[in-house]
Amino acid sequence: MNEYEEIPHISYAVAHDDLVAMWVDLYHKDDHVVIIYDPINHTEYLMQLNVELDDINLYESKILTVHLIDVDDGIRLCNMISHTDGPYAQLWSFGRLITDNIEK
Repeated sequence: MNEYEEIPHISYAVAHDDLVAMWVDLYHKDDHVVIIYDPINHTEYLMQLNVELDDINLYESKILTVHLIDVDDGIRLCNMISHTDGPYAQLWSFGRLITDNIEK
């Protein structure tokens, strides 16, 4: 016997990757950005790479957006971030996923 009232509804799941893709499309479709996942657990690693960190908002952040002037700088940054020692990172350019830091 169900003790809760049934509420008519529709539910659906949204993948984390889809949310990031929407974010990039909305705010960075004309930019080059590196998206760094879970920055709060990799602050020391990122500081060693001289990545600027927003200390005020970092504690609640799930991703860190690094805006770059040149796509080649994004490629270099992605290559510098080891996915085994540091966070997962993706390079997006003009709204498209270019590469990530997973060795292929």
